[in-house]
Amino acid sequence: MVTPGLKKRYIDVYLPSEEAKHEWEEDATKAGLPMSKFVFEAVEAFRAAKDETPRSEIVKELAESKEEVQKLRTELKIKTMLLEKMDAEVYKARYASFQEVEMGEGTRHHDQELIKILQRDKALEGYSILKELAIDPRETEAVKLVNNQLESLRRFGLVEETAKGWKWIK
Repeated sequence: MVTPGLKKRYIDVYLPSEEAKHEWEEDATKAGLPMSKFVFEAVEAFRAAKDETPRSEIVKELAESKEEVQKLRTELKIKTMLLEKMDAEVYKARYASFQEVEMGEGTRHHDQELIKILQRDKALEGYSILKELAIDPRETEAVKLVNNQLESLRRFGLVEETAKGWKWIK
């Protein structure tokens, strides 16, 4: 019998079988809840799930997002390659005066970044220098300009080429 004060909150639920009732009771016991609280929580969870985006829409959005990410990665890769190529072109233009190691008339300016790299107190082999200058080793003209600058610095007595690579002379 239901107490009179709870009559307005009371409902009867008929399950399809006794087995279903026993399963619900076992689930409620496992959850550590009385049956009324267990049923209430299950119904509330169902109601909250209705407000959520259906799984099929989430899967569709995920697939679209993955496709967009792949497209953006490809685009970024292309733009990165173009940027590297443009950086190499700028480097070649900036240090074109080093086409030859021997200098004709006039002055020329060495790459300050190259000098900073060499002054770090350790010998660096050519590939490491190119990597730090962000020069692709396949850019033969830019590599030649760096080598000619190194040779020019060597002739001025500022660097030496050791077995471990190029090193600034203190």
